[in-house]
Amino acid sequence: FFQDASSADIRKAYRKLSLILHPDKNKDENAEIQFRQLVAIYEVLKDEERRQRYDDILINGLPDWRQPVFYYRRVRKMSNAELALLLFIILTVGHYAVVWSIYLEKQLDELLSRKKREKKKKTGGRSTDEAKLAAPDKSERVLDKPQWHDLLPCKLGIWFCLTVKALPQLFQDARQLYVEYKETKMKAKEDALAKAELETLQKEKKPKVKKPKLEFPVYTALESNVYMPSYDHGASIEEIEEQMDDWLGGRSKTQKKK
Repeated sequence: FFQDASSADIRKAYRKLSLILHPDKNKDENAEIQFRQLVAIYEVLKDEERRQRYDDILINGLPDWRQPVFYYRRVRKMSNAELALLLFIILTVGHYAVVWSIYLEKQLDELLSRKKREKKKKTGGRSTDEAKLAAPDKSERVLDKPQWHDLLPCKLGIWFCLTVKALPQLFQDARQLYVEYKETKMKAKEDALAKAELETLQKEKKPKVKKPKLEFPVYTALESNVYMPSYDHGASIEEIEEQMDDWLGGRSKTQKKK
């Protein structure tokens, strides 16, 4: 079959081969497989984009391991379980590499700080900077190399075991908290009911306030020995006025003397 064949030629060839390779007419044991392959080839050749990619593979060959397409095609054929296992392995290796990088970084920092302290000692003259650098020597930690138990599967297993071991205590604490919360809620409800009952009782037993009776003021004489003139009912108005003037004048004189 020619690479420069047109779509009409491909369609005619497909119809001709489908009559020959159809399972109803082909008595071969692999007739069904051959017919499926024919359909798959026709699906590729009838589409311009797929046909162009197919021609490119015929000219340049399949992608090698240096191209991303190579890995994409391998991964696309994997099942979900295989993909999960591959992802877990990648995460484990990455985690172990990160642990080693942290360890090497700490070792490098410790080596540089030690060299700096040795250089300060050689030059003599202890200074405040040297004292600050020498201080970590007393509390210098021994850095442990990453071990097999630092791997991600081991860490996950240890975390899972500790979680399962702590589950009963967690359930007990949660139950205790729930009981305490229920008790506090019931207590608050009882306090609110008692307060409401007390307020209703106070309203019922509240005494009626009697209004004070109005009392008229009683007149009392300021001075016991004040002279109270007596008048004769048969006297005239002029005589009474003269007696009043005399009485007022005598009273004013006594007040001035006091």
